Amino acid sequence: MDNQVFGKTLLTITSSALLVFGVANAGSFAADKWLFPAQEFGSNTYIGTTDVSNLELADARMLFAGKVESWRSTAELMVTYQDVTASYPLENAEILLDETVANAQTGTQNDFVFQLSEDTTRTFLNRQFTVAAFSATDVAAINEKLELALQSGQALTRVTISDDTLGVSYETVSESGWKHSFSSSGAQEVVNALSNYKIEAGTQFSFLDFINEMQPANVTDEDLTEIASAVYATVLKTNFLVDERSIGTAVPTSIPLGLEAAINRSLGVDFVFTNVNASSLTLQVSADASRIESELSGMPFVHTYDIITGSEQELEPRLIRQFSAFVTSGKVVDEEGSDGVIVEVTRTVNSDGKEIEVESVSTDFYPPVHRIEVYPLTKPEAPAPVTNPDGTVTNPDGTVTNPDGTVTSPDGTVKNPDGSVTNPDGTVTNPDGTVTDPDDQDPVIDSDGDGIPDDEEEEQDPEYDKGGTQIDP
Repeated sequence: MDNQVFGKTLLTITSSALLVFGVANAGSFAADKWLFPAQEFGSNTYIGTTDVSNLELADARMLFAGKVESWRSTAELMVTYQDVTASYPLENAEILLDETVANAQTGTQNDFVFQLSEDTTRTFLNRQFTVAAFSATDVAAINEKLELALQSGQALTRVTISDDTLGVSYETVSESGWKHSFSSSGAQEVVNALSNYKIEAGTQFSFLDFINEMQPANVTDEDLTEIASAVYATVLKTNFLVDERSIGTAVPTSIPLGLEAAINRSLGVDFVFTNVNASSLTLQVSADASRIESELSGMPFVHTYDIITGSEQELEPRLIRQFSAFVTSGKVVDEEGSDGVIVEVTRTVNSDGKEIEVESVSTDFYPPVHRIEVYPLTKPEAPAPVTNPDGTVTNPDGTVTNPDGTVTSPDGTVKNPDGSVTNPDGTVTNPDGTVTDPDDQDPVIDSDGDGIPDDEEEEQDPEYDKGGTQIDP
């Protein structure tokens, strides 16, 4: 074969090889590009808070694989049951990356797929919320609820598990009661309306709104105050929030100090509280002929709440004197008056029998009611002398003026017209101070008027001042 033929043959073989190689590579590229494209997220695609726009699925998975351990070590899952919140252990929490990436939709916000161990959840519940008996169904439902709560991938996640879907048994969580003094027939109607009354989760209860809606007949504000106070005393022993509560102006007679919740419809004085829990509780109020009882039942609380009424500080009333033209003599008591009192109320929060918190509830101040006495505007005139049948005159001061002009005092002393005084023992005190005893011839001289005759007084040595001058005795 000559060189020209050989060259053409070699060129033909080389060109064919290059063509086959090019077609093969072009076909592979076309297959990858059009027949079997690599999956890729479009714009505005997020998984959790991470932007995965324009990333292939495999790249997105690798991106999250490096963040799982960091998330697990810093993230918190706070679980609330009734009145207690505890931190869930996330050491064994798993993020299912394949499912997370596979389920993600392009151009939207997507969640992670988490998996928690039911055994871990059961142990957590039994250790943190010992008052509740969680069934296997409850544990499974709570476990799923926690997984769903974690989906957003936040650093801090909060979830409440104690809603009304739980099968935890209800029990009495708070109660109170005392002797009532109902005076109106409508009081029992209000009590009956509050029997088996459901306080829904997260709702506010207004006593005035409740009364206005039911429109009870013939019930006094005093009786409504007693009923509201019984409910207030029960609410204080829970984690409910007291939004509005007032007291009256006078110390209550039948309601224990510190537990009054006054109701005054004309002034709009109300009693309002809120159930802050995710579960409902049932209020049960009852009353017999002498006693009122109130209780709340629902899923048990982890903590217990005790009400402490401090020592009472009594405040004495003042005496107020008033004067009136309508009082002609003596005095009229317009107000008897009564003591006031100040009392401090606190609440202790206890866990496993140990006091963990002390809260100030209120300082109730009932001012004293001052005593008011009303007197005449002018001083009454003195009574006039009275003339007796025997001719004597009884004077207003109790002395008696005799017909001979002498005046006899109640003690028997007689004042004579000449100014002398006849004493009960018969002696006569003269105007000049001398005392004459009718049984003696010599007059008794008492020159200094001290009741001791001069001749019976002891002589005393004269006294002198610093200058040597005698001081008169």
